[in-house]
Amino acid sequence: MRSIKMLGINTPMSDIPKILKSTQPLLYETGFDEWPYAYAGSCFPVRWDGSLYIVSAYHCYENHQVAPENTLYSIPSDPRSFFGFCNTLRGKVQGASDQKHYDQIALEVSCEIHDKTALGSVNALDLRIPKNSISLSDSSLSDVWLRGFVFDNPAHEVCYENSKIRQQAYVTNGIVSSRKSTFDHCHMVKVKTPVPEGFSPRGMSGSAVYGVDRDGNVRFGGTVIEFNDYTNEYMVIDAAVLSGVLGHENA
Repeated sequence: MRSIKMLGINTPMSDIPKILKSTQPLLYETGFDEWPYAYAGSCFPVRWDGSLYIVSAYHCYENHQVAPENTLYSIPSDPRSFFGFCNTLRGKVQGASDQKHYDQIALEVSCEIHDKTALGSVNALDLRIPKNSISLSDSSLSDVWLRGFVFDNPAHEVCYENSKIRQQAYVTNGIVSSRKSTFDHCHMVKVKTPVPEGFSPRGMSGSAVYGVDRDGNVRFGGTVIEFNDYTNEYMVIDAAVLSGVLGHENA
């Protein structure tokens, strides 16, 4: 398995937040012998205290008719192995007038299957700590970072002819604007180069948006669920939605 960064703008490699490496392609088992693996988007990890979760946009599974537990998120300490899951979480905000914010799912990694070494090898923010999250409408927001896996990229593919699973990430930042969406608990975010020129944004869904505050702290900003081709903005579920779901589950 090969992993390469494809940068969106001219940013020094040393300035790229390390947390972005934890966003992986949403690779899954198809259940078919002739083509056992496929891609469905992007996914990323978060923690809540001692629990580890892999998060993505729910429609990535729904559109490809994939069971979420078939997600193959590689273990950093043993890249040829993948995490197993024991629970799936989704959450609606009570009183919300629409359901866009419900397009998110968190898969709890089983601590009975995996030891502390495997769980600890994942670089993930603990959302139980309030300072690890930021609203994308916060006045202290100075930039955002995204890492996702666009389907159009020919270097990102499952190549059965050569028996290789190749992955190439697209990394971008350079905030132009961030505003509240007309949909509850969502934001619209625009960056200078949202996708590679000539490429579709398909595949970026399920990636994490990390916000950088004025002090240079990298904080979780939300989950990408859509791209508006007319305004060149990503729709992002607010970080507070995921924190609320995990907090309720671990109360």
